[in-house]
Amino acid sequence: MPEIPSVGQRLHGFEVTAVTPLKEINIEMVQLRHEATGARMVHLANEDSNNLFAVGFRTTPGDSTGIAHILEHTVLCGSRRFPVRDPFFSMLKRSLNTFMNALTSSDWTLYPFASMNEKDFYNLMDIYLDAAFFPLLTEMNFSQEGHRLEFADPFDPSSPLEFKGVVYNEMKGAMSDPSSLLGRRLNRALFPTVTYRHNSGGEPSQIPDLTHGDLKDFHAAYYHPSNSWMLSYGNLPLEKHLERIEEKALKEFSRSQVDSAVPPEQRYEQPRRITETFPIDTGEETARRSMVQLGWLTADISETFERMALDILSILLLGNPAAPLYKALLDSRLGTNLAPGCGYHDDYRTTVFAAGLQGTDPEQAEAIEKLVLQTLEEVAREGFSRERIDGAIHRYEFSHREVTGDSYPYPLVLCMRMMGPWMHCDDPVSPLSISENLERLRQEISRGSLFEDLIRKWLLDNPHRVTLTLRPDPDQKERERQAEKQRLEKIRAAMSPEEERHIVERARALQQAQEAKEDLSCLPTLDLSDIPAEEKTAQYTTSEEAGTLVRWFDQPTNGIVYTIAYFDAGGLPDELQAYVPLFCALLTHIGAAGDSYERIAERIEAGTGGISASPEVLENPQDTEQIKALIQVKGKALARNQDKLFDLLGDLLSAPDFSDLDRLATVLGQIRASLENSIPASGHSYAARAAAARLRPAGRLREAWSGLELVAFAKKTAELRGAELEKFAETMKDLARRLLRREGLCCGMVAEQRFFDQGRPVLKSFLERLPAKGQKISSPPPFTAQAARLGWAAGMPVSYVTRVYPTVPYTHADSGGLMVLGKLLRSGFLHREIREKGGAYGGMASCNPEAGLLSMLSYRDPHLARTLDVYDQAAQWAAAGEFSDQEVKEAILAVFTELDKPLSPGGKGYREFADATQGLTPQMRRELREKVRATDSGTLRRVAQRYLVEGRDQSVVSVLSSEEQLKKANEKLGPQGLEIRKV
Repeated sequence: MPEIPSVGQRLHGFEVTAVTPLKEINIEMVQLRHEATGARMVHLANEDSNNLFAVGFRTTPGDSTGIAHILEHTVLCGSRRFPVRDPFFSMLKRSLNTFMNALTSSDWTLYPFASMNEKDFYNLMDIYLDAAFFPLLTEMNFSQEGHRLEFADPFDPSSPLEFKGVVYNEMKGAMSDPSSLLGRRLNRALFPTVTYRHNSGGEPSQIPDLTHGDLKDFHAAYYHPSNSWMLSYGNLPLEKHLERIEEKALKEFSRSQVDSAVPPEQRYEQPRRITETFPIDTGEETARRSMVQLGWLTADISETFERMALDILSILLLGNPAAPLYKALLDSRLGTNLAPGCGYHDDYRTTVFAAGLQGTDPEQAEAIEKLVLQTLEEVAREGFSRERIDGAIHRYEFSHREVTGDSYPYPLVLCMRMMGPWMHCDDPVSPLSISENLERLRQEISRGSLFEDLIRKWLLDNPHRVTLTLRPDPDQKERERQAEKQRLEKIRAAMSPEEERHIVERARALQQAQEAKEDLSCLPTLDLSDIPAEEKTAQYTTSEEAGTLVRWFDQPTNGIVYTIAYFDAGGLPDELQAYVPLFCALLTHIGAAGDSYERIAERIEAGTGGISASPEVLENPQDTEQIKALIQVKGKALARNQDKLFDLLGDLLSAPDFSDLDRLATVLGQIRASLENSIPASGHSYAARAAAARLRPAGRLREAWSGLELVAFAKKTAELRGAELEKFAETMKDLARRLLRREGLCCGMVAEQRFFDQGRPVLKSFLERLPAKGQKISSPPPFTAQAARLGWAAGMPVSYVTRVYPTVPYTHADSGGLMVLGKLLRSGFLHREIREKGGAYGGMASCNPEAGLLSMLSYRDPHLARTLDVYDQAAQWAAAGEFSDQEVKEAILAVFTELDKPLSPGGKGYREFADATQGLTPQMRRELREKVRATDSGTLRRVAQRYLVEGRDQSVVSVLSSEEQLKKANEKLGPQGLEIRKV
């Protein structure tokens, strides 16, 4: 690790103000201040080669026009040194980044990136610094990314006037999602006087009020070094970072007074009740569609000990099914699941605690409020056992100790943990270093009723409480449509012919700019020689324990042990396949081996970092028709608790108890609610999965186990009662007998090698508890691919449009070229046509070589039929070779960015274990890398012609949208119309 500077040292305009060893996470934190501007900087130095840099600003909007969100988008559309249309997106394909994005929170905006390549890291730092401090912010980019007035047919003034724009369409989708809406409306109620009452993302009805001048003024006010917070992480030298930051940006600024601080909220003297609504389609069922959430303003973010104590109190009250408030809410049957956002939130200037239910009715709001308060009163009176408290502290410690990073880079997780306390009270240390406060916590617990007193102080005796009811309104969508229509008609009525011409001219200018070939030579790039020649594989050894193959992965897990087991689920009878995901979801939420589900939940919390079960499908890399259907069971624990982990796994897998029908009904209701909530944010994935089900046996199984088919089955199953529920319980017992056996089982262990000998006997003991054989299972039914055109009707104002093409297996000679083709289609065609010109939030393409499928997808798309046309145009464009050699190189770089994505230590072991199980060898992966690297324009033209153009009739179209939009699209599509089904 490079040398750490000392306090008081001055480096490139920065002064080191503090150096703090964070021993719990093996990091040295260096805090710095830029002397001329006051810019704040934290460097997290360690041995990780996945280096991250982020620059953030405190951005506190005064309205709900989405100004901070639209600025985040527009900042990335060209800057002083890089005056091209979209340097951010261009760099996605000229880089080996491991993460690139920008994030808008309620009171800050952050621009983070990460890379394992030093040259790439500094290329991206140049782009990000120039974008943040010197953006062009042109009116054209504002109109594309934010909002604009345009005719439905952009060049025909006789067609209807419309609002268009990427953020406008994104937020129309987001604000139709009740889960997203609940948190925003609760903030509005809890924070009546400060910035959090506004929707920083933007309310669709208010976004058109924002002007280009407002945007530029907001940037001038807030995007100044004096209002900036910068973070770097990894093993690159800090001094080189500081030299770059000073030279490329900060030397041009002096100190400024920026008024961005968020004051404390004025406290209510009495609790309040508020009702809000969300839109659903006319005729949709309204019963049990409401949400009721109680929210309290709690401690100030500067109260570091109080924050920790409230976080652990949240675990005690809501952290698992045995927690008293969680249990009381679910057992009441007043709703089907906890409301989204339950728990403690410390990312605002004043922190928040929330608890409530979804899947309820407005008439139950008073009963839910009463239940929550009565339960809190009871808990404050009776207290928590020391065992429960120790379990909650263990969970809190575990989450801080674990090195994550499979979904987002680990340093970004640390950054997000820091942002609130760092921005609001200049405290980046306490969110990452918890030992001192934990020691105080244990002392306070030994002295008396710490958590009981916290309940009284912040919840029972705190008048700043809101009870929010969010109910469905079948008329809201039409009211909003009429309000928008009247607004547009009013604008149109006052419009002169000259203004109409101006709108047409502006639309034409925007289209010309979007279609213009740009000179991107100002942007830095990498060469193919910068791609690592070999991927880093997770090495392992094997052994046999109790007759079971075990793979042992030596990884730096910070004292944590991860285990994974694959049970063979192949060949289940058709009538049982649909039950597998429900079986997996129930398995860790019921009783076992004589323990109630409450006791199991307490044991999981006190002795492990979590246990999960899920269905898994793995394709044969040489033949996509050959698949392995599996049940995946994962668990993790501190090394000292391996015995507790495997004892629990033994109980759950050898003696699961499905006899508590009330518990089954409760969990099935939770599963249903969770699946329904997931659709608005993942509509493109659901649509593509439904398409893949018509093309591959693995796709067919994934649709049953994780697609819209599962959503429908979960809805139906959640209604079971009485004898039908008893029959369901018997099916679960049957599945346990068939699946949870040693026959066909393989296991993996991921830990530091020094813990292997300690884990071997407890693993063996666990395996010996499992039955050797299960019931005989039959051969899977034959599968026949078939083309289809599917429309899935759901209550949403935007569309998710997909077309999925069958391709070839992983080891086929064309697999590498098809992966490059997916990246080329996205960057060279779909991004421009679907996002920039079409106004969707995303236009994507990807090839999954393991599944043998190539998909084109759109996300939160205002169009449907047009997007399907774009997919055909994209295929013809690629087959005609209308792309440059530079674009081919960039697409190859983008593939390697995906192939070489860094994983957490546990994630590395899990991935290697899955590859070994499906027969995907390191040699096969090396050969794929070679095929990708060898791809040229001729290869791309050939595979585009063969698989996309000639293979069009074998592809499947699948669209998730509203019924109205699907029917409207069918009028245009004619004989190529969609078969419409309700979700």
